[in-house]
Amino acid sequence: MAAGAGSATSGSLESTLDRKLQNVTNTMDSIQGLSAWCIDNKKYHSVIVRHWIKCLKKCNVISMYQMFPCTIHASGSI
Repeated sequence: MAAGAGSATSGSLESTLDRKLQNVTNTMDSIQGLSAWCIDNKKYHSVIVRHWIKCLKKCNVISMYQMFPCTIHASGSI
């Protein structure tokens, strides 16, 4: 894979993840949907974790509590 192709994939993955993290709610369907997406894209785990941590640092406390169940659900299934 060329260097440019990897960064393009990383960029589109980050934008998709960013959108998913902004839209996650505390419902079971929302958490399972985000977790399933993370599992489906686990080959990009380093990009996902790096971006997830960056989003956690920027978000408010309420949003953090909504993202934690996703972390537990996704990590338990990998």
